[in-house]
Amino acid sequence: MTAILRVLDNLARVLLGLAGLALVAMMVVVIIDIVLRNFGNYIPGVSSIRLYGMLEAIRYLFLIAMAGAMPWGVEKSQVIVELFTQKLSAPVLARIDSFFLLGFAAFGAALTYALILSGLSAMASGQTTPDLQIPMSWVRFFTAFCMALLTVRAFFVGLRGIILGKLHVA
Repeated sequence: MTAILRVLDNLARVLLGLAGLALVAMMVVVIIDIVLRNFGNYIPGVSSIRLYGMLEAIRYLFLIAMAGAMPWGVEKSQVIVELFTQKLSAPVLARIDSFFLLGFAAFGAALTYALILSGLSAMASGQTTPDLQIPMSWVRFFTAFCMALLTVRAFFVGLRGIILGKLHVA
Protein backbone atom coordinates (compact mmCIF):
# COMPACT_ATOMS: atom_id res chain seq x y z
CA MET A 1 0.00 0.00 0.00
CA THR A 2 2.94 2.34 0.65
CA ALA A 3 4.15 2.05 -2.96
CA ILE A 4 0.67 2.84 -4.27
CA LEU A 5 0.42 5.86 -2.00
CA ARG A 6 3.85 7.06 -3.13
CA VAL A 7 2.81 6.88 -6.79
CA LEU A 8 -0.49 8.62 -6.04
CA ASP A 9 1.32 11.33 -4.05
CA ASN A 10 3.74 11.95 -6.90
CA LEU A 11 0.93 12.13 -9.43
CA ALA A 12 -0.94 14.54 -7.16
CA ARG A 13 2.24 16.68 -6.91
CA VAL A 14 2.44 16.86 -10.71
CA LEU A 15 -1.19 17.97 -10.87
CA LEU A 16 -0.50 20.48 -8.09
CA GLY A 17 2.35 21.91 -10.17
CA LEU A 18 0.03 22.11 -13.18
CA ALA A 19 -2.55 23.85 -11.00
CA GLY A 20 0.08 26.37 -9.91
CA LEU A 21 1.04 27.04 -13.52
CA ALA A 22 -2.63 27.49 -14.40
CA LEU A 23 -3.00 29.97 -11.55
CA VAL A 24 0.03 31.97 -12.73
CA ALA A 25 -1.25 31.84 -16.32
CA MET A 26 -4.63 33.05 -15.11
CA MET A 27 -2.99 36.05 -13.42
CA VAL A 28 -0.98 36.84 -16.56
CA VAL A 29 -4.13 36.72 -18.71
CA VAL A 30 -5.92 39.05 -16.27
CA ILE A 31 -3.00 41.51 -16.28
CA ILE A 32 -2.80 41.49 -20.08
CA ASP A 33 -6.55 42.04 -20.31
CA ILE A 34 -6.44 44.94 -17.85
CA VAL A 35 -3.48 46.57 -19.60
CA LEU A 36 -5.09 46.26 -23.02
CA ARG A 37 -8.44 47.59 -21.83
CA ASN A 38 -7.21 50.47 -19.69
CA PHE A 39 -4.01 51.61 -21.34
CA GLY A 40 -4.96 50.94 -24.95
CA ASN A 41 -6.08 54.51 -25.40
CA TYR A 42 -2.80 55.93 -24.12
CA ILE A 43 -0.26 53.66 -25.81
CA PRO A 44 -0.11 54.00 -29.60
CA GLY A 45 -0.94 50.81 -31.45
CA VAL A 46 -2.30 48.99 -28.42
CA SER A 47 -5.87 50.16 -28.95
CA SER A 48 -6.07 48.15 -32.17
CA ILE A 49 -5.27 44.84 -30.40
CA ARG A 50 -8.37 42.79 -29.66
CA LEU A 51 -8.06 39.52 -27.81
CA TYR A 52 -11.18 37.39 -27.71
CA GLY A 53 -11.83 34.67 -25.20
CA MET A 54 -9.98 36.21 -22.26
CA LEU A 55 -12.84 35.58 -19.85
CA GLU A 56 -13.18 32.05 -21.15
CA ALA A 57 -9.43 31.44 -20.78
CA ILE A 58 -9.58 32.66 -17.19
CA ARG A 59 -12.57 30.44 -16.53
CA TYR A 60 -10.89 27.26 -17.74
CA LEU A 61 -7.53 28.09 -16.19
CA PHE A 62 -9.38 28.48 -12.89
CA LEU A 63 -10.98 25.07 -13.43
CA ILE A 64 -7.55 23.54 -14.06
CA ALA A 65 -6.18 25.25 -10.94
CA MET A 66 -9.01 24.03 -8.72
CA ALA A 67 -9.30 20.50 -10.11
CA GLY A 68 -5.53 20.03 -10.16
CA ALA A 69 -5.11 21.12 -6.55
CA MET A 70 -7.92 19.01 -5.10
CA PRO A 71 -6.18 15.59 -5.21
CA TRP A 72 -3.17 16.99 -3.35
CA GLY A 73 -5.18 18.60 -0.58
CA VAL A 74 -7.63 15.80 0.09
CA GLU A 75 -6.15 14.69 3.41
CA LYS A 76 -5.05 18.19 4.41
CA SER A 77 -8.45 19.82 4.19
CA GLN A 78 -10.34 17.87 6.83
CA VAL A 79 -11.96 19.86 9.60
CA ILE A 80 -12.84 17.99 12.73
CA VAL A 81 -14.87 19.85 15.32
CA GLU A 82 -12.48 20.47 18.20
CA LEU A 83 -15.25 20.57 20.77
CA PHE A 84 -16.00 16.89 20.25
CA THR A 85 -12.54 15.57 19.51
CA GLN A 86 -10.12 17.55 21.67
CA LYS A 87 -9.76 14.83 24.32
CA LEU A 88 -9.48 11.90 21.95
CA SER A 89 -6.19 10.11 21.37
CA ALA A 90 -4.21 10.60 18.14
CA PRO A 91 -5.11 7.15 16.71
CA VAL A 92 -8.83 7.78 17.28
CA LEU A 93 -8.56 11.22 15.65
CA ALA A 94 -6.75 9.65 12.69
CA ARG A 95 -9.49 7.04 12.33
CA ILE A 96 -12.25 9.66 12.47
CA ASP A 97 -10.40 11.71 9.87
CA SER A 98 -9.90 8.59 7.75
CA PHE A 99 -13.60 7.76 7.94
CA PHE A 100 -14.40 11.16 6.44
CA LEU A 101 -11.78 10.56 3.74
CA LEU A 102 -13.68 7.44 2.71
CA GLY A 103 -16.74 9.66 2.36
CA PHE A 104 -14.70 11.96 0.11
CA ALA A 105 -13.72 8.92 -1.93
CA ALA A 106 -17.38 8.05 -2.47
CA PHE A 107 -18.18 11.67 -3.39
CA GLY A 108 -15.19 11.80 -5.75
CA ALA A 109 -16.32 8.57 -7.41
CA ALA A 110 -19.76 10.06 -8.06
CA LEU A 111 -18.16 13.23 -9.49
CA THR A 112 -15.83 11.17 -11.68
CA TYR A 113 -18.70 9.12 -13.05
CA ALA A 114 -20.79 12.20 -13.83
CA LEU A 115 -17.86 13.98 -15.48
CA ILE A 116 -17.03 10.96 -17.65
CA LEU A 117 -20.65 10.75 -18.81
CA SER A 118 -20.63 14.49 -19.48
CA GLY A 119 -17.35 14.19 -21.40
CA LEU A 120 -18.72 11.36 -23.52
CA SER A 121 -21.83 13.40 -24.26
CA ALA A 122 -19.71 16.43 -25.21
CA MET A 123 -17.55 14.25 -27.45
CA ALA A 124 -20.56 12.75 -29.20
CA SER A 125 -22.12 16.16 -29.82
CA GLY A 126 -18.85 17.91 -30.72
CA GLN A 127 -19.49 20.59 -28.10
CA THR A 128 -16.81 23.30 -27.86
CA THR A 129 -16.26 26.39 -25.76
CA PRO A 130 -17.94 29.45 -27.25
CA ASP A 131 -14.95 31.71 -27.96
CA LEU A 132 -11.80 29.58 -28.04
CA GLN A 133 -13.45 26.51 -29.64
CA ILE A 134 -11.74 24.12 -27.21
CA PRO A 135 -13.50 20.72 -27.20
CA MET A 136 -15.50 20.46 -23.98
CA SER A 137 -14.79 16.73 -23.81
CA TRP A 138 -11.11 17.47 -23.08
CA VAL A 139 -12.05 19.84 -20.28
CA ARG A 140 -14.46 17.35 -18.74
CA PHE A 141 -12.13 14.36 -19.09
CA PHE A 142 -9.26 16.29 -17.48
CA THR A 143 -11.53 17.24 -14.59
CA ALA A 144 -12.72 13.62 -14.35
CA PHE A 145 -9.09 12.46 -14.17
CA CYS A 146 -8.42 14.90 -11.32
CA MET A 147 -11.53 13.72 -9.45
CA ALA A 148 -10.57 10.07 -10.05
CA LEU A 149 -7.15 10.75 -8.53
CA LEU A 150 -8.86 12.47 -5.60
CA THR A 151 -11.07 9.40 -5.21
CA VAL A 152 -8.23 6.89 -5.27
CA ARG A 153 -5.99 8.96 -2.96
CA ALA A 154 -8.83 9.56 -0.49
CA PHE A 155 -9.70 5.86 -0.51
CA PHE A 156 -6.15 4.61 0.08
CA VAL A 157 -5.26 7.30 2.62
CA GLY A 158 -8.55 6.70 4.45
CA LEU A 159 -8.12 2.93 4.40
CA ARG A 160 -4.55 3.19 5.65
CA GLY A 161 -5.63 5.60 8.40
CA ILE A 162 -8.42 3.32 9.60
CA ILE A 163 -6.16 0.27 9.63
CA LEU A 164 -3.06 1.87 11.17
CA GLY A 165 -4.59 4.77 13.09
CA LYS A 166 -2.04 7.22 11.64
CA LEU A 167 -2.53 10.34 9.57
CA HIS A 168 -0.94 10.29 6.12
CA VAL A 169 1.80 12.85 5.52
CA ALA A 170 2.63 13.33 1.85
